[in-house]
This record gives sequence, structure tokens and C-alpha cells, in this order.
Amino acid sequence: MLGAMLLLSGCTTQPAGTPTATPTATPMPTTAVPTTTVPINMTDFDVYNETANNTTATIPLGSGGLMVRLIENPSTGYSWNATVTSGLTIVDDAFEQNPASQGMAGAPGTHYWILSGTAAGQQKFSAIYMRPWENVTGTEDTFVLNILVE
Repeated sequence: MLGAMLLLSGCTTQPAGTPTATPTATPMPTTAVPTTTVPINMTDFDVYNETANNTTATIPLGSGGLMVRLIENPSTGYSWNATVTSGLTIVDDAFEQNPASQGMAGAPGTHYWILSGTAAGQQKFSAIYMRPWENVTGTEDTFVLNILVE
């Protein structure tokens, strides 16, 4: 008898009545967000790289600008930390992997910044190549470009 009670205790039925509706999610219409990729035409900017370290460039106030391109390998933990004085604006800041090594883990590339002048006078772009979690020791690679905004 005890065995029969144990077997029957797991078999129950819902009492008759109004069934409860299970809520269903109403699908929301989605709209694709348009995206545009604008290739950067290297001829639109004077481009400065490691060979321009500690030199001076001149750019017009407002329109125009320049590009700084420095070799970087972020897979090692190292990256360029760039700063500008108050009369410059960083319009774009990105990393491009070398085309020959696309999809290869640990491959180096180029970090670039596009700058424009927002105040006339002597300005400065400075960058230090380091691991962000380490303290500055003074032995890091640095890059400085003095920029005269006219």
C-alpha cells in the first residue's frame, strides 16, 4: 500500500478551469543602421612617421591637418599613448594591421592619428610607446612632433 501511494503521489492533474495564457514576445521590427566606410586618402594629409621625430610641421588653422603614423604591435602589450596640446584636436585615432599579415595573430601594424589645428600658435603631438600597466622608466620609445598652426 505504501508503494502504491508513493507511485501515485507523482501523478496529479490540473483542475479543470480557464487555462492561463503564456505570454509571447512580439517581435520588434529592426532597421539596419547604415554604415559608411570612408577610406582615408593619404594624399589629403601630410604624413609623418618615425623619421619626423623631434621636427616641426606647419598646418593651417581650421581646415586641413596632418597624419602621424607609427609602427605598433599591440599583441605584445605595447601601444602608443598619444597626447596633444590644447590647440590641436585628434580627429581620428586607429590601428591598421599590415595588409600582408591580415588574420595573423601577433602581427604588427601601424597606429595613426589625424590631427587638425584649433588654435593658432606652437602646438605639440607627443606619444610614448609602453605597456599601459607599467610605470614610465625613461627608457621607452617616444615621438614628438612640434606643430605650428597658422
